[in-house]
Amino acid sequence: MQKSFLYEIGNTKVFTIIDKTRPIAYSDDSIATLRKIIRTTGARALPILDRNSGEFLGIINRSDVLIVSSTKTNATSSSIVKEPLIEINENNTVFEALNLMFKYDLWEVPILDEKKYMGLLSISDIVRLLFNKAKDYLKNLSVENYMTKDPITVNIDDPISKIWKKMMEYKYAGFPVINDKEKLVGIITQFDLIKKGYTRIHLESESGITNPTKVKDAMTYTVIYGYPWSTLYEIAIPIVKKDYGRIPIVSSENDKKVVGIIDREDIAKVITRGE
Repeated sequence: MQKSFLYEIGNTKVFTIIDKTRPIAYSDDSIATLRKIIRTTGARALPILDRNSGEFLGIINRSDVLIVSSTKTNATSSSIVKEPLIEINENNTVFEALNLMFKYDLWEVPILDEKKYMGLLSISDIVRLLFNKAKDYLKNLSVENYMTKDPITVNIDDPISKIWKKMMEYKYAGFPVINDKEKLVGIITQFDLIKKGYTRIHLESESGITNPTKVKDAMTYTVIYGYPWSTLYEIAIPIVKKDYGRIPIVSSENDKKVVGIIDREDIAKVITRGE
């Protein structure tokens, strides 16, 4: 019964589950325009099209925008756009897409018909599908069996240039923030850095400045967290409703020691686990 149920969800066509209101950008848009789109929409990735022909050219994600060091007004998305490692079509199933996304460690993949852009599939779409179609099933799964244990954390007084290096090294988009007592006090993500105007972060460590910007200047202090005994359904609620990318898991309400983290990919793996 379980495998049959997951098989039905996994064979859903990807085009039927995507958010068709996701923003796009164009090859002649400035880097400042890209940052503005990300800040106002929360987009994790932007499909880039040719403004005249509508041809799909590639993808730009948050980290691409953050790493740009040029301040010239004529810098455009065409200078940083990347061709996607993979692409899918509207007839691909969730199973097929997930297997490719896990293989190439991607969270957003373009849906194309030839070179015509049809939409962007995100891991968020798949988590939303599970949330809507498998509520009761998720309520029976414990976070402890799906979370990443002993995750990387950062200190509230760390310079953001150090955090940026960790983001690039581990390919993580965010980290739980702890204080000197190892208590969870917030979270810092690429979106926080873009939203609050921190750019060219990688140059700070090279400039020798004496008072670098610290995590506490950019982090989000209000953080939703879970416990090892929480259910995947409970964790999926803020991921779906608020579009959070990851939820820290703490040992207890009192000490708030970070013992794990669970993200959208961990929940999406429910579909393929055991198949």
